[in-house]
Parts: sequence; C-alpha cells; structure tokens
Amino acid sequence: MRKHIFSWLLVLATIYAQAQEVSMGFIPSYHPSYPVFNIVNAVQQHNGDIVSNVLVANVEGNNAVVVGNNFYKASPVALQYTDSLFIANSNPPFYMLARNPLGDGNLRVNVESDANNGTAVRISHFPDYDLNINPAEDVVVQLCDTFALGYSNSILMDRRNDLILKYYTENLDSSYTCHISRVGLDGTLKHNTVLPQTQNFLTTMGEFDSQPSSYFQWTSNEDGNLMLYVIDSLFNVTNYLVVNRILEDNIYEFDSTYIQVSEEFWFGNSNSYGTFVISDEGDLLVAAPYTRDSAFVYDNRETGLAVARYDLRTMQQKALIHFNDQPGPSTEARCLGFQKASNGDIYIVFRETTPYNKPTMTAAKLDRNLNLIWRRYCYEQSYGYDPSTSVYSSILNDDDGSEIGMFIVGYAINLNQAGVGIFHFFVSDDGYDEIHEGETFIRPYAFYPNPVQDQLHLQYSPDVQPACIELFDLQGRLVSKQSQGLDNIELQGLAPGQYVMKVTMEDGKTYTDKVLKE
Repeated sequence: MRKHIFSWLLVLATIYAQAQEVSMGFIPSYHPSYPVFNIVNAVQQHNGDIVSNVLVANVEGNNAVVVGNNFYKASPVALQYTDSLFIANSNPPFYMLARNPLGDGNLRVNVESDANNGTAVRISHFPDYDLNINPAEDVVVQLCDTFALGYSNSILMDRRNDLILKYYTENLDSSYTCHISRVGLDGTLKHNTVLPQTQNFLTTMGEFDSQPSSYFQWTSNEDGNLMLYVIDSLFNVTNYLVVNRILEDNIYEFDSTYIQVSEEFWFGNSNSYGTFVISDEGDLLVAAPYTRDSAFVYDNRETGLAVARYDLRTMQQKALIHFNDQPGPSTEARCLGFQKASNGDIYIVFRETTPYNKPTMTAAKLDRNLNLIWRRYCYEQSYGYDPSTSVYSSILNDDDGSEIGMFIVGYAINLNQAGVGIFHFFVSDDGYDEIHEGETFIRPYAFYPNPVQDQLHLQYSPDVQPACIELFDLQGRLVSKQSQGLDNIELQGLAPGQYVMKVTMEDGKTYTDKVLKE
C-alpha cells in the first residue's frame, strides 16, 4: 500500500456570475452568483474531506468587490461538495484552518481589528463532519488597543500547540510596526511583543528549534536589505542577519532584494513569492524565483524557480537546485507550496507561464539534500483552463505519522466557457495518480514548443525512462515513430496540422498529448 498521498485540487472560476454546466471531474459551486476572487488556504479533516477558504467577490464593471469568505467542504472520493459556509464581510480576514491538536474537529483562527475595539484574535471550532460554527462558543483574545492594518498574513501553530500571530500597525511617520503574539488555544495571551527595526511587512515566519522554541522571520528594511530575525520563545530578538542588496546590470530585478545562490543566479526576495522551511538538521530551505540576463533583453533572459539550502547560522549555501525547462521569456515563477515531510523529503509546487504562452504548474519531490526524485507537470491550458497565480497547498501528516497527504487548492480562468467548480486529482508518493482520475492532466515530462515547426523537445522526470514516441494524425493513422534520441522529435516531413503524440515509458505507462505542427 502506498504510504504517501498527494491530492491536487484546483478551484475553477470565471469572471461571469452565472455558472454553467461543467465537465466530469468538476464540482459546481454552492454560490455560483459569486466568482472566485482568491484562494486563501485549506485543511484536510480527520475523515479525509477537504475544507478550503475562498475569498469571493461580485463583479461590478471592471472591478471585483469582495463580499466575504466562502468555506467549501469537498469529498475527494465522491467528487462532490458536502457542505459550505458563507460569511459576509467587506474586508475578509485571513483565516488559518487546522486540525484541532487537542481533540476532534478543526480550528478556524483569524485576527480581526477595528478602530473602536483594537485588534483581537478569534478562535472558532467546527466539528469534523460539518462547518457549523456557534459564535457564542468562539474564544476571543484582545491583543492590543491599536487598529491593525489589513489582516494578519501569518498564523503559525507551533510544537506547543500555541498560536503565533503577527500583525501590523502604522506609526505617525507612516512606517510600520510588526506585532507578534503567542496565544494558547484556551484563550490565554502568553506573550506579546513588537519586532524592532521593521519597515516593510514580514512575509514569512517559521519554527526551527523546539527546546526552547525559536522562530525566524524575514523582512526587508528601508535600505532594501533582506533581514533574518531569530526570535526566542519569549519573542526577544536574539540575533539577526542582514543580506546586502546587490544589483548588477545583468541581473533582472524581481524585487528590491536578492540572495546570491550561485555566480549566475539570484533569488528575488520573499516579496517575490519566496518560501522558507526548516530542515530536520536545522538548515534553512529557501524556494524563490530566480533569473539571469538583463530584463531589457526579454527574449534572452532565463527565469525559473530555485531551491537552496543554507546553514541557518552562517548562511553558507550547502545545496542548490534550479527548475527551468523551457528557455526564453516567461513569467516569474511562483512557489505555491513548499513543505517538508516527516521523513525529511521536500515537496514543492510552483507555476509559471512558459515562452510559448503555456501556463504550467509543477509538483516535485526532493530528498533532504535537494536531489530531485520526481517531477510532474500539469498543462492546464491544453484543456481550456489558464492556471491562476492564486493557489494554496499544504502537506498534512496523518495522526499516526505513517502517511502524508499533500493537496493544492486554487482557481483558474476557463478560456472557453463560464463555469465554477473544483478540479482535482490525486498523486501518490511515486508521483502517479492512484485512482487514475487525474492522469489526463499529469505528465512526467515537459514538451515544447507547441505549436512546433520542425523539432519538438522533451525533458523527462528522473524517475522515468521513455521507450518510444509515436505521432498520429486525427484519423488515427501512425505518421511517425521514434525509439531513440527521444529528447528531440523530428517533424520536418509532416504536413501542417494537429497531431496526437503518444509517449510510451519503459514501465509500459502511456500518455497522449495534442501537438500542433505549423
């Protein structure tokens, strides 16, 4: 029996308010009058159902007006919604969704603020079998008398089962102050502090030492330098590291700050969708966009996602891997999920739009030394959907620690029809779909360009070995077969038109894709 399950969900929507019929594998929304505006987060319940938190909005002219949060519960087996809950709010907060570590059911946590009452954290409980919440049973903890800007964008539950929250207030000089609080699940405010020298929003936080608990936070200061703060269990800043800002003519600037990861490649800072986790050995793992070549020579620049491993105390780089398959211009890679499994392996999901205007999302598994174990590609545009940049993912450990579940929640724009629904499929730890519902969308290889003129390029995941590639016309006739040199497929002698490419692996698995010959 496979131990690790990775489930991929994609909430699909258009700007149209009226939902239409959706194809097999899509789940209609409970609130079709609202198009999906943003995916915030999700949690898998003890019974296997998945609850996702979605910001929803009305479309008024060219503007999307946020109206509240929609919580959807979907069965990953029956491919249908089983429950939903809509909470109206013109300024919806960030909600943390998590299993309740002290009992059954789940937690919904958010920071709320107003000018009259200041800032508080609200802890709500909902059972495992529905989304019903009784506000009278909520635990509300006052954090400060100051109005918080926006909402907290980071709520962490640490190893002590305490909630670590951060939120921001604006000073008279228009600078920002970052507040960090520790709150027990019973409503006890244990610690409250202000992080010094903070100018911009901290963009991530994490825990890297359990005895005593220590935390780290990244931000960029007013000089554009990237700063790492180390915070003890009482939220005293015990150390911080400044990574100097370095700009060169041949470096494209994603944002104002970079970490050098090699002589050629640079990370954009965490405002450019960088993500950080701590390894079992206490090293810092960073996943963020990189680029090389000038931004002004767009056709020649290379972009992608890089993952690096640093010694947390010295910032010395210990390992590095780049994800880039298709040379040429592309959008900035966005890390959608980056988490560590209990055995030390790393799972990562990211998206980008390739030079051939083909939005892709990629899932990959790395070992603790950042060696690539497998990589899987999802080409949504091939099936009429343009993947959104708003996607959330998470890895969950089962209660006994024997299994890991990874799921992704997001939305996309249907280019061909109006419709609201959830698209999802499952991938087990070997990178394949265990119930064969999603193999239409998952590939252990990338191919480009498409449309193609003379030569099609393929790049394969390291865990597969191609055996042959066949091309068929739309009448099903075999027009080309190649069994060697399968990194490049020649199409010079074929007439322009659409073909079906069949890729057969050494293990017998087969995949088909449409290829357009110009």
